[in-house]
Amino acid sequence: MKLASIAKTLVALTVLVSSSLFAQINETENLFGDGDQPGKRLHSIIVQNYTAGDDPATAINKAIEFSLEEDATILGGEGKSVVAFDMPHASQFFVHMTEHNSLIETMKRLVEGSPEKAVHSITLGVVLYPNHAQEIYDGAALAGVLAPDDITVAMLQAGADPTQFSDATAAGATAGGPVTATVTPIGAGIGAGGTGGGDTTASTN
Repeated sequence: MKLASIAKTLVALTVLVSSSLFAQINETENLFGDGDQPGKRLHSIIVQNYTAGDDPATAINKAIEFSLEEDATILGGEGKSVVAFDMPHASQFFVHMTEHNSLIETMKRLVEGSPEKAVHSITLGVVLYPNHAQEIYDGAALAGVLAPDDITVAMLQAGADPTQFSDATAAGATAGGPVTATVTPIGAGIGAGGTGGGDTTASTN
């Protein structure tokens, strides 16, 4: 898909991304994820674009396009391939991430919103946040689209470390067990949570 066509698709995101999502941004180090995560680096650029004057959708679009440049080092080779495969879907990933600053909530909403792209959503999560496999698994499980075994296969195929996730947390949720249903309010989550922070719980709604 040509960038011009992608840009037209992303225009629709402006109705989904309110400037209020960015209203309380303070420091990019407060974004979710370990410092060396590609997703956090990309999220930081989105914040920088917005604070420089871009509207939210443009901030996301420009950051993703920049990350795909040949000499850009934000993403590795596989990461660039996965993001470039479906740029509008990658943009939607960061619509949720900028709103909630929570990988679990982002994965849950991304899989729920595009169930036909559930496996690709998991792959996207793994390449962007490889050190947070459990959050990716839990969010995908909470969406209720794929069976646990299918999520595990998708995670492994995407390159997730099998020692870094299990179905224990998600099993409690899908079986009706207690789930913390705290979601960071719109806007506040983007600058909350401390270094490597962010919300690590997901809505069950």
